[in-house]
Amino acid sequence: MPDALTLLVIFIFGSAVGSFLNVVAYRSVHGGDIISDRSKCPHCKHRLEAVDLLPILSFIILRGNCRYCRQKISWHYPIVEFSTAALFVVAYLVSPVIITPTLNLTSITLYLYVIFVISTLLVVFITDLLDGIIPDKVILPAIVIALLFKLALAYLFSQELIHVAGAYFIDLNGIVLDLAAGLAAGAIFYLIVLFSKGKGMGGGDIKYAAFLGFALGFPNIAVALFLAFLTGAAGALILISVGKKRFGQTVAFGPFLSLGSFVALLWGQQIIDWYFKLNT
Repeated sequence: MPDALTLLVIFIFGSAVGSFLNVVAYRSVHGGDIISDRSKCPHCKHRLEAVDLLPILSFIILRGNCRYCRQKISWHYPIVEFSTAALFVVAYLVSPVIITPTLNLTSITLYLYVIFVISTLLVVFITDLLDGIIPDKVILPAIVIALLFKLALAYLFSQELIHVAGAYFIDLNGIVLDLAAGLAAGAIFYLIVLFSKGKGMGGGDIKYAAFLGFALGFPNIAVALFLAFLTGAAGALILISVGKKRFGQTVAFGPFLSLGSFVALLWGQQIIDWYFKLNT
């Protein structure tokens, strides 16, 4: 098991990334340059200083209020920061990084790829849940970045710098198959949009499904979609039962795709092995 200091460093790093993901989610929908624009209070527009931007801590210190106008700060900001930190720790604990005898470029690159995918899942979770949008500003660059990661990993694996579980191994043939999985997932959602005439899902879901198919590969994308439709149906029934939704109203599907994909990313192969063992 990794030492407590390593996990603490990862948690702090994850909370800082979570703070950045809040910025990405907000500005990809509401406008603004993600990198260069300074953070401002969404209410009074006062520029925030470093003391206002400490992940998790600032929300606690300021008691959930803006330091300048005293308006309430949404709870989703610290929740995203904490969730990102926790998920980065979980990813470290279950990824092949700690299985290897020593850390090296390959294992670090693999872990960075895993947390990149998790970060994308979180951003889409936020934007679709809060604004009902899966922005192209997030998905299209994510596809390119995922491709660059996979090309780098294919090269590193080809040099036999590290041996990892087959589920994480990437080579050029695997990248082609992952691209095919992305096209297939996107096509499935395109057909859903086509036959439902856009009432069930939209173009953002098509692109997001294509990204997930490529990022997760086959058969993990099948696990992700199964879990997404299962939890999505359960979530819709719960919302209807408590009066938050009526039959015929749409429910944002992006958050369920993100949840299913997170499980498939880290435990997809185990779920598949369990399923086949159960049916033999």
